[in-house]
Amino acid sequence: MCQFLKVSRAAYYKWLHRRPNQREIENEAIYSYVKELEENHHYIFGVKRLVAYVNKETPYHVSAGRIRRMMKRHNIKASILVAKHDRKAEHKEYILGNKLLTTDAKHDFHPNQPNQTWVTDCSELRYGIKNGGKIRVSAIKDLYDHSVIAWKIEPTETATLVTNTFNAALVATNGEKPIYLHSDQGSSYTAGLYNTTLAGAGVIHSMSRPGTPGDNSPMESLWSHMKTEYFDFKQPLSLEEITVMIADFMDWYNNSRRQPTLNGMTPVEYRNHAVKNTA
Repeated sequence: MCQFLKVSRAAYYKWLHRRPNQREIENEAIYSYVKELEENHHYIFGVKRLVAYVNKETPYHVSAGRIRRMMKRHNIKASILVAKHDRKAEHKEYILGNKLLTTDAKHDFHPNQPNQTWVTDCSELRYGIKNGGKIRVSAIKDLYDHSVIAWKIEPTETATLVTNTFNAALVATNGEKPIYLHSDQGSSYTAGLYNTTLAGAGVIHSMSRPGTPGDNSPMESLWSHMKTEYFDFKQPLSLEEITVMIADFMDWYNNSRRQPTLNGMTPVEYRNHAVKNTA
């Protein structure tokens, strides 16, 4: 066999009795963790999120390059493709109604403490054997830690739905109110009931520019994660089943989904970390 492979007997026996070094042992352990994580979550994780999970939930510390090489070597590919962005964004006219725009038309999506800036939106989900049933999910998210503070569902999007979501958020935060609550210019958010409720609570209503979904991209991101990382792999057959699934997703998003932009923490961990540092 050595003659056929054109290797010396000494080299063969050296290879046969070779012991893996420490880094190779670590790589095997990391790969086992990554493989199980991906299999349990339908391969939704890319390089950045895998780095966050490995560094936070295992005794190992990895770089993006190490994870990228491991994914390539073992043919691990994320099931969710990252959209390409046009970096030469068109300069938009500054509109005073959008309180999250800076004077150079960039977005101020990074408050320095919880309950300063909330964002909200509604999205549609379908259920049933032929997706005949549909509901609207209304949610409010804190831009500081990306946590979903409150959510509600109804068959259709109404001023009552979004107002009830805001009231639920106040209950969840024990009365803590944001300075700004940002939404799009949908009819439910321009309705008198909703705006009167915000004004009565002393909250400033900020709204996106018409036809500019990027002005509320943090909420668009939430809906994207909900659909591509969860509901693309589920088929709820009833209203009761989809309600339970939404609750399950929101709990996972807040308590288990690690985010590189939060230093690898989950939203709840990041929020608790902030509370501890200010106590």
